[in-house]
Amino acid sequence: MSRNLTGTELKRLHRDWRRRTSGRLAVIVDGVQGPFNTGALIRTAAAERVDHIWFAAGATTPENTKVGKTALGTDRYVTWSVHDTAVAALAEASAQGYRTIGVELA
Repeated sequence: MSRNLTGTELKRLHRDWRRRTSGRLAVIVDGVQGPFNTGALIRTAAAERVDHIWFAAGATTPENTKVGKTALGTDRYVTWSVHDTAVAALAEASAQGYRTIGVELA
């Protein structure tokens, strides 16, 4: 039977994962326009201890007041920036030493 991890168990899992990897994780968001989707993404990113989120033009950013309703204050744990294109965001991520992996919903 499975069960949800407690807060302490989740923190231990994150700490152990960070020790086994280089520990750096970032996200590039392109085309996510729904503020509640962006808020959920930020909340998940904060839980996973994402270092930075790059928003490409056209994506809804934390500046939208509706994002905060879903982010529930977790936006203070993740830094973010906006770029004109996803290509510019990828270039910035690469310049900072991140390996990039693309995921698309189609």
